[in-house]
Amino acid sequence: MDVAYQLTKKKCIAAMISSFVVAVCVCIGVTMNLTTLYDVNFDHMGLRTFCMFTVNSNILCGIGMLMALPYTIDGLINKKFYLPNWMVDLLFAGTTSVALTFLVSLCILAPVKGFVLIFTGSRFFLHGLCPILAMITFCFFITSHVIALRESVYAMLPVMLYAMVYYFMVEILGPKNGGWDDFYGFLTRIPQWVSLLSFMPLTFAIASVLRWLHNKNCIRLQRIEAGLLHPLEKQQ
Repeated sequence: MDVAYQLTKKKCIAAMISSFVVAVCVCIGVTMNLTTLYDVNFDHMGLRTFCMFTVNSNILCGIGMLMALPYTIDGLINKKFYLPNWMVDLLFAGTTSVALTFLVSLCILAPVKGFVLIFTGSRFFLHGLCPILAMITFCFFITSHVIALRESVYAMLPVMLYAMVYYFMVEILGPKNGGWDDFYGFLTRIPQWVSLLSFMPLTFAIASVLRWLHNKNCIRLQRIEAGLLHPLEKQQ
């Protein structure tokens, strides 16, 4: 059995297992939020959980990972792992979104509310485990398509759309008129211009790092398949 196929087989199996685990963990985390009608620390439980970017980003990522599963099985059968371009872009968008969730949870929410609170219960899955597994899966296992710089726009779309909805529901409509309270605190606890000018560049930076890691491993696999590089040899 050739070396390239051995590597492809390992990546298909790793992608299959990790994609399935991410999808299951998303289901567990979202279900825990839906079935928790009251939480003393978080008031967006039950159906209101769908207001949160954390939940929506994980659902998007989980759907993408679930849709990738048949392609991992097909890769094992046909000895070549391939995903359509639109599927890679969907996974790119979902992974970028949960990576943003992870970084905001780790660097902003956890220092304010406490690491134990932010990374326990359903938040263990949605803030920590799912984003970390999704990043590993996307960057190292699902590598069948080199992502162009222009495709970073797709990765930023979910964040951009949610930011528009959040601003409208909080700032324009307001809780008194059926909108949302500023549960993330990005419009009342810090100057609005800081939030407006920082989140999209941050999202682009995250997407750029993910794209670089993904493409690096994708090109390496392509070179191995072409016989230009041995699996144990480091790419120049």
